[in-house]
Amino acid sequence: MRQIIRSASADDAEALALLARSSDFCAHWSRAEFEAEIKNDFSRIFTIVKDDILAGFIAFRFCLQDAELTNFAVSPAFYRCGLGSSLLEYGLKKAAEENVLCVTLEVNERNSPAAALYRKFLFKTVNIRKKFYNNTDNALLMLRNL
Repeated sequence: MRQIIRSASADDAEALALLARSSDFCAHWSRAEFEAEIKNDFSRIFTIVKDDILAGFIAFRFCLQDAELTNFAVSPAFYRCGLGSSLLEYGLKKAAEENVLCVTLEVNERNSPAAALYRKFLFKTVNIRKKFYNNTDNALLMLRNL
C-alpha cells in the first residue's frame, strides 16, 4: 500500500471539496474555495494519497512566524489508519521549515478524536469560544509552539 504526501494542485480542488463534505467537522469548502486557497501565497494545502486515492488533506495559513491550521480531513474510509497523524506531522515539519514558531487551530469540542490527535502532537487548549459553531457547540482554541 503506497502513501504519498504532496502539495495540493488546482486539479485536486473538486476531490478536496468532495472529501471535505464527507467529514462532519471540517469546513465544507467548495471547489472554488479550495482553488482560491491553493493559489493564495499565504496558504499551504497538503494532500495524502493512498493507493491512488486522495484520502485526506490539511490546510494552513501562514503569516510571518505564525500559522493557523484552517482545515483538515481524512476520508471516513481511511479513519484509524494513521493518515491524520502523517498529515499533521508533515504539515508541522513544513511549517518549521518556513520558520513558523507557533501554530494555532480551533476544533469543535465534540470532535474528540481530532482534539486527542492535536494533544498527541503537543497542542494545548488556550481558550474556549463558547457557542462558536452554529451558536451551540464550543470551539477549543489550541496552540503549539514549534
